[in-house]
Amino acid sequence: MRLSVLDQAPISEDSTGAQALRNSIDLAQYAETLGYERYWVAEHHGTPALACASPEPLIGSIGAVTSRIRVGSGGVMLPHDTPSRSAC
Repeated sequence: MRLSVLDQAPISEDSTGAQALRNSIDLAQYAETLGYERYWVAEHHGTPALACASPEPLIGSIGAVTSRIRVGSGGVMLPHDTPSRSAC
């Protein structure tokens, strides 16, 4: 069975956005060791409890510390994007 992770980068109580992003990177590394196939990073806007408004930087950070797991965006919210970003 192929397994994937969908991460929203939640900010835990008494934590920071930076720590939430670090937790996401750690989770991706752990998921890779468990044999997960894919790691999806969700995009969110205007949600104070979630740290990932733009998935691209987090995708790059996860890709830099993993070697096998496939990393991508779980959704792109076109109304919040610039035309150059949406054309990719």
